[in-house]
Amino acid sequence: MKGIFLGKPLHWLLWAAIVAVLYLLGSLRLHTRDFNFFAVIVLALAAAAVLVIVLTHKKGERITRDPFEED
Repeated sequence: MKGIFLGKPLHWLLWAAIVAVLYLLGSLRLHTRDFNFFAVIVLALAAAAVLVIVLTHKKGERITRDPFEED
């Protein structure tokens, strides 16, 4: 399964947390009642996810399934 699910378990948990928060925001219909607050939350989630991935990445670790090709 390591060949299929690349990345750290923390990154997969981050994905699950983002889906849970977006589901909660949708069930509260925040995107229709207070769109500006909803947009700030979504942008904060995206920024936090990028920050977590960048801070937990070690040089030389595999990120993508296919290697980058040098020209």
